[in-house]
Amino acid sequence: MLQTIVLFSFAYLLLLSGSLFLFILARRLLVDARERRDLRLYGEMEGELLEVLTAPDPNRAALAFARRHKPRPRVLKQLLVAYREALAGRALEPLRTIFERTIRGRCLRELRSPWLTTRLQNVRLFVDFSRPEEAAHLVNLLHDKPVVRLAALNALSGIASHDTLSVIFDLFERDPAPNFYAYSNVFNSLGQRIEPFLRMSLRRPLPPGKHALLVEMAGRLLLRGLYADIVRFALSPDKELRIRAARTLGRLAVPASRRTLLALAADPAWEVQAQAVRSLGHLRDWRAIPVLVKALFSPNWHVRYNAGHGLAAYGLVGVLQLQEVSRQKEDRFAADMAAMVLDSVVLTGGGA
Repeated sequence: MLQTIVLFSFAYLLLLSGSLFLFILARRLLVDARERRDLRLYGEMEGELLEVLTAPDPNRAALAFARRHKPRPRVLKQLLVAYREALAGRALEPLRTIFERTIRGRCLRELRSPWLTTRLQNVRLFVDFSRPEEAAHLVNLLHDKPVVRLAALNALSGIASHDTLSVIFDLFERDPAPNFYAYSNVFNSLGQRIEPFLRMSLRRPLPPGKHALLVEMAGRLLLRGLYADIVRFALSPDKELRIRAARTLGRLAVPASRRTLLALAADPAWEVQAQAVRSLGHLRDWRAIPVLVKALFSPNWHVRYNAGHGLAAYGLVGVLQLQEVSRQKEDRFAADMAAMVLDSVVLTGGGA
């Protein structure tokens, strides 16, 4: 009985192994045959596409090309991806026509493919061929793998019309769990074009985390026109918002922000104080020097550190203040910090 079971088990395993081998072999033969066919079709279609691009009426030729080759979406995608990266400007219009008339709908569906290579190939086509209303699909890809996120960012930057920007900010405002890193990359890539949309979002009742990102972006992009909106957040009950406001005001370097930063330098939270004194150094307003000197005597290391480097930003006047503090005996921690900052100034030739 045992020998019979062993015999049948061996036969079953042999049959299973043979079936797997035949399946792998057949699949490999089919894939190779398909790749050879696609390569032949690619060469033929590439020749026709070059004729389209050099035709007297490229758009009419593109329509005829699209009618002939619509049943070949796989090869069309490869061809359009390759030529999209090789052409620019008006030369892309025939490719756009072909894309619209053949594979646009399929590419949109395949943006949700479980396969990374498929998503990446499809999103690359939307870098130059996307419409404003498709921004929502591209924003969803900002949660994807880094290489797909980069392609989606390129696509969003390429369609940065008024309607597209409105869609992006609307998605950001309604997103219940936004990827702040991804959205910061989008806003940064769009640059100063986002100022009017950023202003409207800053004035809407959003969660503190979203307002914090918008305040930060105003500073990164040096959007000085938003100064009045940023100052309002210096009075926020949320500590993180006050920190972001202090940092952004330092980057914008608007002289009128001195009073706001002086108030933040006396904030109950040491994190806010630290950022405020650093930003006061960026302003280089001589009336803030006494506040920076006083901050050197703070019980918090970070406040003392930022105050020291804030003074160093004033040049000779700040260095003289640091030397005076380093010589006093009342507060050893303030003296040590002033001495450390002075050493840094000597080594680097300026403030940090």
